[in-house]
Amino acid sequence: MALDAYYPEMPPDDRHRYLVLPIDHTAPERGSYKGFYLLSPGFRRGAPVVFLLTDGQMELVNTHPDFAFFDKLFGEVSYVLIGVRGHAPTLFPEVYRDDGSLDPATAMALYGSDQQVEDIEAVRRDLERSGDLPPDSRIAIFGASGAGVLAQQYLAKHGRHVTRTILQVTGAPDLARSRGETFTPAFAEFHPEGAALLRACLRNGDVDTAGLSYVLYQLARARPDARQAQRELLQDGCSALLYRIRPQYSLALMKFMMRAPSAAAAKVRWHELAGHDLARYAPGRPETINLMYEFAAEVLGEFREMAPKEFQIDRAGFDGEVLVISGTEDVVFSTAIGRALAEAYPNARLALFEDCHRLSLHEDYYRELRAAFLTGGFGSSAFQRLYDDPRQLDRPARPSP
Repeated sequence: MALDAYYPEMPPDDRHRYLVLPIDHTAPERGSYKGFYLLSPGFRRGAPVVFLLTDGQMELVNTHPDFAFFDKLFGEVSYVLIGVRGHAPTLFPEVYRDDGSLDPATAMALYGSDQQVEDIEAVRRDLERSGDLPPDSRIAIFGASGAGVLAQQYLAKHGRHVTRTILQVTGAPDLARSRGETFTPAFAEFHPEGAALLRACLRNGDVDTAGLSYVLYQLARARPDARQAQRELLQDGCSALLYRIRPQYSLALMKFMMRAPSAAAAKVRWHELAGHDLARYAPGRPETINLMYEFAAEVLGEFREMAPKEFQIDRAGFDGEVLVISGTEDVVFSTAIGRALAEAYPNARLALFEDCHRLSLHEDYYRELRAAFLTGGFGSSAFQRLYDDPRQLDRPARPSP
């Protein structure tokens, strides 16, 4: 899109903002592109402002996003959504070769999270210029799953502009490596009984390991009874046929969609987060199955030849408040890495729930907890009341009467 143009379906106004950004923040001479960001429908000047981050893995922000989906996260809190480079409609022709094939190295350089961190900071400065953020005021940050890692990256570089942060059901590639762990846990770590059942299936039949792993992974992401759902499927003969015909469980459909130009940014981010593990991972070995890495090895293709990203995130230097939210039934990130994250920040707490990656059991309660923290922090009575709720499993022990 030309720098003096805008998307016809999204004319600029008080809620729909455009700004010109460098294609490459490390080399501004390479040119610019037209980025955009959106203010929530209930955005109020002078109220606490939350940057709701998304990374390259899921296309959630476009010219007509589902604000109802985002409103469910923290109700009437004022928030900002940022269009992600590499997601439709902001695609870069520069990441393609003359023959039309994707150039993974250029895609990593231009769609990578280091570029996105600077895009986020540019949006913050633009809000200051517009008066929606008073000079020297600080924002709050919310990041879930892969975007939780992006939030950590932003804090490490621009944390002086942030009051408090929620890191929800997320991980930490560098902390995991330092602990001798993988970014996402092996199946035997998450579900020992399920891993034993899966090993038996792989030994006793002609099983599509990647396809079955994808079903088991997606099933557990969305179910609070994740292990029971996996157990029932594996005890039923491991075919998973009834699941594979549903779009959300079809690895074939996912692989087809990942061939689209708009999927390049997702591959970049996936490789950033899991590249070190995938370089060492041998698919199809029953004793060491990692559900995500089984199908990621098939999807990432040419990116597996790229050097993995080296994360070096300084957490000790951020003195704002950090609420780490983890789920005991989370197939993507272990509660151990959630606890390690909370311990790595000087002013952090862990909120632990018996729930899955999507935190689907107590949506109204979670919304109130997030809103209370983002607007009032640890010291607010509203947050403390919600944090002390019996559904939160990491409450400090009370002295005996």
